[in-house]
Amino acid sequence: MSNNQPTNYPRTRKATALQNTGARDVTVSSSQVPSSAQREGASRRNEPRSAHIPSTQEVPSRLSEGTINLPTSVGTGGPGLISAPGQIDPTMLAPSMQGFPLPTGTNPERPATPLRIHHVSDSVTYFATPSSHHSGSYTGALPVDEPHTVEEAYRYLQMDLEAVRILPVEKWALCCLNIDINKGREKLLPGVEKAFDKYLEIVDDAKNEKDPRLYPALVATFDLCTNGDSDTLVFYRQDPSKIAGSLVLESPDIGAVFKELLEDPNKVKRKNLELKEGERTMWAHTHGFIEVKHQHGVIVDGEFGRDAGKIYRMKKDQEQAKVTSNKSKVNKNTNKRDRDDSDVDEDINKPVSKTRRSNTPVQSTSNSRVPSQHTFEDDPKRTKEGLAKRARQQLGGYARDALSFGFPRSHFILFIVDSKLVRGIFYDRSAIVESGILDLRKSKDRLIFSKMIQQLRGLSPEALGMVPGFNTSFMKDPTTLQYPGPANDKGYPSSGIFEFKEGSSFTFPYGKKGTRTVKVGRVLFRSNGVLGRGPIVMQVTCVCKGSSRCDWCGKKLALKLSCPSKTRASEKAFMDKCKEKATGEHAWVLNHLPEIYYSFDIEFSAESPQAQLKEIFGEEYEMRVVRGIILEELHPLSTLKTERECAQVFYDIVQCHHWAWKYPQILHRDISEGNIMVREKNGQKYGVLNDWDLAAWLSTQNEVSTSKFRTGTKPYMAHEQHSSKWQGPHRFRHDLESVFYVILLLVSLYSSPTEKVRFPSTGDDRYEKWHKQDDGVLLGQKGNIVRAGDWQPFPQPFFSGFTLWLAALQRNLRRGIVNLENHKEAVLAAKQARENNEEPMEVPFFEDDTLGGHFSYEKVVSVMHRFKKEELNTRGCEWQKILQVPF
Repeated sequence: MSNNQPTNYPRTRKATALQNTGARDVTVSSSQVPSSAQREGASRRNEPRSAHIPSTQEVPSRLSEGTINLPTSVGTGGPGLISAPGQIDPTMLAPSMQGFPLPTGTNPERPATPLRIHHVSDSVTYFATPSSHHSGSYTGALPVDEPHTVEEAYRYLQMDLEAVRILPVEKWALCCLNIDINKGREKLLPGVEKAFDKYLEIVDDAKNEKDPRLYPALVATFDLCTNGDSDTLVFYRQDPSKIAGSLVLESPDIGAVFKELLEDPNKVKRKNLELKEGERTMWAHTHGFIEVKHQHGVIVDGEFGRDAGKIYRMKKDQEQAKVTSNKSKVNKNTNKRDRDDSDVDEDINKPVSKTRRSNTPVQSTSNSRVPSQHTFEDDPKRTKEGLAKRARQQLGGYARDALSFGFPRSHFILFIVDSKLVRGIFYDRSAIVESGILDLRKSKDRLIFSKMIQQLRGLSPEALGMVPGFNTSFMKDPTTLQYPGPANDKGYPSSGIFEFKEGSSFTFPYGKKGTRTVKVGRVLFRSNGVLGRGPIVMQVTCVCKGSSRCDWCGKKLALKLSCPSKTRASEKAFMDKCKEKATGEHAWVLNHLPEIYYSFDIEFSAESPQAQLKEIFGEEYEMRVVRGIILEELHPLSTLKTERECAQVFYDIVQCHHWAWKYPQILHRDISEGNIMVREKNGQKYGVLNDWDLAAWLSTQNEVSTSKFRTGTKPYMAHEQHSSKWQGPHRFRHDLESVFYVILLLVSLYSSPTEKVRFPSTGDDRYEKWHKQDDGVLLGQKGNIVRAGDWQPFPQPFFSGFTLWLAALQRNLRRGIVNLENHKEAVLAAKQARENNEEPMEVPFFEDDTLGGHFSYEKVVSVMHRFKKEELNTRGCEWQKILQVPF
């Protein structure tokens, strides 16, 4: 099958910056003709300006001469290794290097034959939503090694929650629960009817949702909605017990677990269906929740997300049509919502609005793509909107923790019961889908709700969203409820799901028809969010027991599971291309790339909720796969011992990134602290650039991303990527800027590679909150850094040697940003002149990839090849030639 690569579009060489600013009909020439805006910008920023910027034709011709013969004043950056695109300032090099050949800017052709990877279907191009920023997906990444408040955890759900879709009850049940509510019994069993009556009596008498009678009444009702022996789940009262294993401790009201978990060894079911003293569940135990509120339907009644108000409007139109056709008097309650959604028009495919989804939801609602009566910026907690917002955050938190800190799964289902009204909510990696409203005062809606509960109790593990192939016996073992305490090293709520029970295993497809099994160990990494890839990485070992036929025997392995877009090329496809190029003098790079042994995809069946939602929403729903890779286990940055080791690893990453960009022509696009790893080999430590599953071929960098949602780490993104106006493309300089932030945060927030500073403390704590702030704040704070002429880093004493690195990188970045802004001003002035029928201004070409040559690979290498005045190991052969270091 063909590789999942986006469609190749023809490219023409144009001034990309002009396109980004929306300018048209602007003449680009090789001569510099600064506008008044440019001169004012230069004076305002006190930046030196040159008399001439070489044209795009001049630069290659000079490089082809094989010598460095340029004045130091070329460009606007002043002294530095790179003074203009592709040119090196000889004053920054040793005397013996002047006249030495430069690396050429050749761009080898992308292979004509698409790569082939196992179990991946033919590619189909999906276009990104505006919020994707044409990069890979991101989500806020709260550190998992420290406690957090509920408010901090909720903040990262806001963007996800604004993407909520709404389906009529009938369609929601068919898609998410695979049940046709119009089939089966037509009346409730007498016992179930009485149980609902009893619950409603308690609701009428209860003062608030803390009434101790509410939860047991609902649990008793659900216990009667049974399939008999074919039930897989049982409902029980979870509140007030906390579920262990997430960033914040939460207690859903009613939970669902495998029925064997709440049975004693003699198979006797508990009478009260509550946890006993000393017992507690983990997120890996849970497979559904019912959240109970008592706000008289206020919480359920509101509609949110992209389809907010749509069902109401369709219902109103239908009722008005009936009134008109019957020539009857309009009832005064016409505008009130009918709780019965059975006759609602189910054409949900058409988008309600084309407005853009805000990337800074807390800061502004002006760009929000949510065309609703209520958005998640509504803040008064006791208003109708505030109560509904808070409840959605709470339920989203449960789904986030179940998806992020529980068993590896693709989706999660829960219900919210507010007094007498009910909604179902389906969470998966591409969408949050709410059902229409059920009214428990209506016999028909009671029957529907009981069918839903009965269906949920009988779903298979795969239908519940669990990734197939795992040995799940621990989920049915009551002894696991006695798990003593947190399992991770820091003593915070456990980030692991497999540490507490040995013997877990995973069997996955291998070859055309075979399978292979590995033993699952400790969780090494997990994401934290609802929408997006949701990767989880865990230690695994082969179960071959020393078989000579096993090529994995004795190797330290890791299993990575994620849910990327079905059309995205696998990480192994990128690494296979790198291996193809890494021969001869390029073999050095293999020490800096992950070793991937196998990759596989598990696709969703045609009956799955994902396939059903894809059919309903079409291109607005991103079809995903469960993708797994078996790779070599690497070590985190915390294993480094000295400051120089850290510097060498960062230098290795830049060299590896440059090689991948130049030869196999791959752009990583997701530089973060977690993606920089360490390989120990023959007594040496090598920096490894890991996690390439958001990478892209350079030939497609100007195209939209195949990922509809971003998943990465906000603190390390390039500053302009936080802007809702940024439309890409992702350039290599964005990744280099991310390297700058990785270094900055490490040396500012850590007293050593293994110890994080607990503020307040001495040192620079300005960046402590970057893990918890939204795009608007980060855009402003990072923008201040890259534009400040007097910016200084204040690293912890252990990392004092990085002061010169950071200052030099920031200086080069600032010069580039200033010149980019001057260029945009010139473009705008030229456009205005043309609109006024004045003589069009000539604007010099600006190399956006390198910010006019100020923030290029050459610039960064010139800073990083030395640390504390001593040479680091330069791995790449071409850099060895340029820097004249020993081979």
